Amino acid sequence: MFLNEELLKIAKKADVTRTEEIQKLNADLCEKCEEYYKSRLGDDMSDTKKIKAVLDRTFNLWDSFVRMAEKDSDIKINILAGLFKKHSFRHQFLSNKKISIIYNKLI
Repeated sequence: MFLNEELLKIAKKADVTRTEEIQKLNADLCEKCEEYYKSRLGDDMSDTKKIKAVLDRTFNLWDSFVRMAEKDSDIKINILAGLFKKHSFRHQFLSNKKISIIYNKLI
């Protein structure tokens, strides 16, 4: 199963009737993305092209998850898609100033 499909599966299983539950879902989805890119980077952090490619792929898979959620037949998932489109993994990841500076220096 691809990351985008896993994220959609997690969102569909989540109980999101309260704000705290939506925040927990967001944290769970971001944690899944972190697991994804970290597992593909391994211990060798010297290849900056690989690092950037893996991060970009993770960002793209999040965007794919959002597109899938927008097309889903469940209105709850459609609403979450709008939220996660605005607050994408890329946006959240790069909101850390230090990480953003490092990412933008990658080739």
